[in-house]
Amino acid sequence: MRNYYYLFWADAVQRFIKHNPKEKGWEKKPLTLISWTFTLTVLSTILWLKYFHVYQSKFGLFGIFTTVGKKIPVILEMGAVFLLIYIINYILIFWRNRYLLLIEKYPLGRFNHSVFVGIVLLAYFLFTIFLYGYLTGQM
Repeated sequence: MRNYYYLFWADAVQRFIKHNPKEKGWEKKPLTLISWTFTLTVLSTILWLKYFHVYQSKFGLFGIFTTVGKKIPVILEMGAVFLLIYIINYILIFWRNRYLLLIEKYPLGRFNHSVFVGIVLLAYFLFTIFLYGYLTGQM
């Protein structure tokens, strides 16, 4: 059975290397871009959990940010989620050059998994933002 998370990352890494073969420090660009995409997806899911009253917290995602201002806790929450996802992705994919094993296990195919998953996750984020704004009367 294929692990779709690793298949996605193997595809993204191989396509990035294919289009930027001589770039040094290339690991940071796909790691940052994909981590932001995953962060937006997690925050969208949290937004739905708040809407359906499954997740009730007045102090942000981890309970460590207070409501000093309206925007500061949201920005800190996004930063904390991004940092957590960034570290997890780094450990699972790039630590000790693990991506080389993934490239061997999942060779580059004809279907572009990384772009497809990225578009689906960004569409989910945009759909969430617009629908949540409409349902709560904030748009």
